[in-house]
Amino acid sequence: MDLSGLKWPLIIAVVVGIGWLATSGGVNWMYGKFTAASPGVDEQQDYKDEAGLTKLAGYTYHLWKWDATIDIINTSLDRYGEWGPNYWYNLERLATCYERTGDYQSSYNVLRELMAANAHEMDSRVGNFDNLNMRAAKLREMYELP
Repeated sequence: MDLSGLKWPLIIAVVVGIGWLATSGGVNWMYGKFTAASPGVDEQQDYKDEAGLTKLAGYTYHLWKWDATIDIINTSLDRYGEWGPNYWYNLERLATCYERTGDYQSSYNVLRELMAANAHEMDSRVGNFDNLNMRAAKLREMYELP
């Protein structure tokens, strides 16, 4: 059976599907998928959903959709708290998103929280103390934060 006639329709379907995922409808569908289950009922499902929200936040982060990323990260933090394996990493991303949206005080506060907890020791994806301190000092100096 010759399936070469299906090659282009399949390629087009994949491209359209990926394009749809970049839209608000696609992001909302993925968000709904990762928030459908109630947290605390099934530990494995919580782990998958927390990881899914983190990946979705990373996806919107790379699309420069800062407000959507903030909402997704806050949902993850509210639902799973510090027990989530991506908690500290999500907090650092949150600081960056706050900075990109002009909420410099919130960004500074999150960076201070990360430094106080020595978050790099708990998650190596988070910048070390010196890096976080430099970012916080830059924000404080540039925007005259208290």
